[in-house]
Amino acid sequence: MADKQIGLTRFAAAFVPAPEKDKIVIVPKSRSKNGVNLETIHISCKSDIYLGRYYNYGGAIIYQYDDMSEWRTANNTRCKTGYIVIQDTDSENVKKWIGKEPGKVHGAVYRNAFGESVNEAEVVGEGFAIRNAKFEMCSSVFNNPKGSSFHDHRRRMHELSEHCVRKVVEYWKTAGPCWVRERNFEIKHLLEDFDFDTLL
Repeated sequence: MADKQIGLTRFAAAFVPAPEKDKIVIVPKSRSKNGVNLETIHISCKSDIYLGRYYNYGGAIIYQYDDMSEWRTANNTRCKTGYIVIQDTDSENVKKWIGKEPGKVHGAVYRNAFGESVNEAEVVGEGFAIRNAKFEMCSSVFNNPKGSSFHDHRRRMHELSEHCVRKVVEYWKTAGPCWVRERNFEIKHLLEDFDFDTLL
């Protein structure tokens, strides 16, 4: 369990780098919740292949599920902290859930990937999108859920996780159909060029 006494950033978002800068610690506002240690990011095999700027994608990185750091979803997908899924939001598989699940696209992406609604468990995560080949980092479903112990008031991703996820997404975009050769990314390497002074 993450140390719940660690100080928060000026954004009060409860995301802080570990002293060794080898992981991101997500500290809940409530002492009844388990904290999160994000040490690696894993790209799900359920992610779609990037087909270019004329396609739109929605993505989510999941940190915790019902207070657990490892879990299985309704369709028996095995997940752990740092699990990323990216899917084509114009595909029929995702579009059929838009309007039936929370948010514009992120609830639909989650439902298509995991076979259950994001409302069926306490899911802690952040959402992002790739539109016109550009990375977007806003999501009302994941980044600012009502009453969350793990987020601040903003709809955008936290600066630390955004930096890491952007790098993983850029890898995914350029890897093409062979992207599966690399699915795991260590936070300590992803944060090597992060300017930690911006968090002071």
